[in-house]
Amino acid sequence: MNPRPENQLVPHDHRYAFATRILTGGYVHVVRRRTNGWSGPFTGTDLEPAVVTLEGPGSTYTLGDAMVHQAVMEPDTVTLLIRGPRRKKLSHAAQELMPPRETWPAPAIPGDEPEESRPPTLEEYQTMRAYLIQRQLIDWRLGFPWPRRAAPR
Repeated sequence: MNPRPENQLVPHDHRYAFATRILTGGYVHVVRRRTNGWSGPFTGTDLEPAVVTLEGPGSTYTLGDAMVHQAVMEPDTVTLLIRGPRRKKLSHAAQELMPPRETWPAPAIPGDEPEESRPPTLEEYQTMRAYLIQRQLIDWRLGFPWPRRAAPR
């Protein structure tokens, strides 16, 4: 689920390789080719479209940490993302395309070391769980999405 849809328009890379599967909804996925090398900061002018795909329910793909991409999601899209180990300290995005700073989450405390992704709070977990149950992506009785069974009559 994408909590910050305004960031979808910004080409970016990740600190880790990942695999993803679209569970519901879909998106236009644009993988970009860097014209200024394979690492470090970049701008929108350092990128060219390379592969454009339409991803729908059941689509699966993987991307390495050096790959730059965008995923413009339909409303109510849910994906399962499995990330690999962190391979670099920073991810990058085309800075001139970033949304205004006031829309960003609170910054880290200066001098703090980078942290791995934190687990969700209980409230965040309950919100996500209710969202997935409502869309019949998980069965609250089973606690996981597979096998998908018809509701009892």
